Amino acid sequence: MDKDNRDPLATFNQLYKEMDEIYHQYARGHGISDTALWLLYSLYLSDVPYTQREICSEWHYPPQTLNSALKTLERQELISLEPAPGNQKNKQVVLTEKGKSVVRQIISPLVSAERQSFHQLEEGEKEVLLSLTRKYVEVLRSNVQKICNSSAS
Repeated sequence: MDKDNRDPLATFNQLYKEMDEIYHQYARGHGISDTALWLLYSLYLSDVPYTQREICSEWHYPPQTLNSALKTLERQELISLEPAPGNQKNKQVVLTEKGKSVVRQIISPLVSAERQSFHQLEEGEKEVLLSLTRKYVEVLRSNVQKICNSSAS
């Protein structure tokens, strides 16, 4: 099938995968895993320390996947896991000085490229992109849950 007659849903999913591949290649080019990239990215954007649970929830990673990345980053001395105030079992993920340096080298330029790309969109395009993407995710989640619920019955 030629590209002009492709199913729009296939095109949408291919674009999503292409964007995912851009991040994958960026992570790979910097010698880190995709999960480590997003973990460092989340720490870069946050003003307060995250707990492992919060990162899993906000970035949609399974705990085992995130735990593996955390252990690797901890071995590399890029992060430390510190007890959360009031709950010794919950650990906060904190960038070390070495981690802050790596984040400045790897994550900061990536975020700058993203911001530059986003700012190249017109104001109305930004709003439409976010609004439609949010709506699509909500509707897709609902429809997939319906499928799961009906197949479980």
